[in-house]
Amino acid sequence: MLESDHCPSGMTSRPRRRPESRETTAARILGAAETLCAIHGSAKTNVCDIASYLSMSPANVYRFFPSKLALHDALVVRVLDQIFPAARSGSDKKPYAETLREFICGLHRGVLALMRDEEKLFELLTTADDEHWPAFESHVNRVRSIVAELVEAGIREREFRQQDGLHAAEYLCASTAALWEPTAIKTFYLRRSLITPEELISFSVEALRDGAPPC
Repeated sequence: MLESDHCPSGMTSRPRRRPESRETTAARILGAAETLCAIHGSAKTNVCDIASYLSMSPANVYRFFPSKLALHDALVVRVLDQIFPAARSGSDKKPYAETLREFICGLHRGVLALMRDEEKLFELLTTADDEHWPAFESHVNRVRSIVAELVEAGIREREFRQQDGLHAAEYLCASTAALWEPTAIKTFYLRRSLITPEELISFSVEALRDGAPPC
């Protein structure tokens, strides 16, 4: 064996560090983007800033996110996932009306907390809402899908009156949008409404019940 193949006296070979998975690196990039956007705002946070924060090259960031907009859109997904209410458990035997109220209240609390505590990230969501970014449109569709599933289950169980479940879910989402859509929630609180979020949600959900006037 060549002499150069031997480790110097008193030293041991250091195991090579495994390369990060693509998912881990992407998560680190998004984590850095979230940290910087929370401080400086999305408009003042660019790919070079994020790369510098992580001690990597901008080219490496672009390997995972082809543009600043793509990176910010992915960040919107991350933020929305963090504040999204927990899904209903399969063993949960609560009335569907109560589950709907809890779900929409959860949406409201998440966005409200972001508006009050993370102003810069809330601004990012507002921009995504205003400009119909793919991430926010997917979020709205996800909310509609969950609401429609709960409404249709309530109809099958005769907790709610017979009606078109998809249309009823759309009405419910539209009537409560001021509580969970970023562009609308600010207006709700600026107007100092006489009703509370809980009262608006209950009023909207009760319209689904048997005996309520038809849509």
